[in-house]
Amino acid sequence: MINHASQDGRVCNHPGLLKYGIESYIAVPLSRLDGSYFGTLCALDPAPQHLDESSFGIFELMAQLIAYELEAEDERIDREAQIGALNDIISIAGHDLRQPLTSLLLRSQMMARQVQRQMPDAGIMEGLQEQVATIRRTISLTDKLLDISRLETQNFTLDIAELDLVQLVEQVITDVKATSPNHSFEIRLPTSLNIEGDGIRLNQVIRNLLDNAVKYSPYSKEPIKVVLSTLGDLANPIFQNMASTSPTEASKRRQVVLQIADSGLGVKESDLGHLFERQFRTQEAKDAAISGSGLGLYVSKQIISAHGGEIWAERVEGGGLSITFTLPVDPL
Repeated sequence: MINHASQDGRVCNHPGLLKYGIESYIAVPLSRLDGSYFGTLCALDPAPQHLDESSFGIFELMAQLIAYELEAEDERIDREAQIGALNDIISIAGHDLRQPLTSLLLRSQMMARQVQRQMPDAGIMEGLQEQVATIRRTISLTDKLLDISRLETQNFTLDIAELDLVQLVEQVITDVKATSPNHSFEIRLPTSLNIEGDGIRLNQVIRNLLDNAVKYSPYSKEPIKVVLSTLGDLANPIFQNMASTSPTEASKRRQVVLQIADSGLGVKESDLGHLFERQFRTQEAKDAAISGSGLGLYVSKQIISAHGGEIWAERVEGGGLSITFTLPVDPL
């Protein structure tokens, strides 16, 4: 710490200070938290100053703050590298898992058709159908893992084609019934409902919502309600309050709506806005020891949003939860 260089016998002839006309100077070393030297924090002034120990103390505190910031930045870079490596592992594992599972699914479906033609014992047929449903569910889990990786790396895209949403819903319901024999379902679907969308990812969304309805209503005797309609079908009582609950009034035109409601644990009013956040789980679910990653609704929201639709949650009177999503009839 130098206050008046030209009058300080230690540095009055220092070539650097003379060259740049520096009269006052303060410097402290910059060190990382492990003690390794990083650089120097310094201040220069062509005019004399009245620096004292308090000035030096302030600079030392600033140096410590810089050290902490450097450490935090290093940790952030390390975390991003770890997340990147984890995403790579998830992507590779998802791809590696999906191929044999798809092959196993095709073989199981062929076996089920062959056995069915031979009029087998009902128990054997139920076992095969449950196996097919379980494989489909496992493939859906790998798709969720892959979509998480794609969302993190901003490589999420849709494969849009014309599809019958009714057939898609019926297929998922059949699979869920096969693995959830203790639950009943109240289903209201039109004969057909064609839209433009990504069938694989919409299957994933519907499966996730139905799996959640089953998982979070383990002891409910009430049926899980599945209703598919258009927003214009206001004669359907389940849509009577749609105008007050749908997030966007302007999105009502040429939209289809799927609502899945259970009579299970439900959620607090304060939790409704957080359900679609990544890795969010309610305290009720944790207290009930219901397993889950908190990723299903997060991925579902991204998929529905990518289709130009909306998804939201409502509490069901008497207990339970209702999840509703809209999709445009026409392609984006």
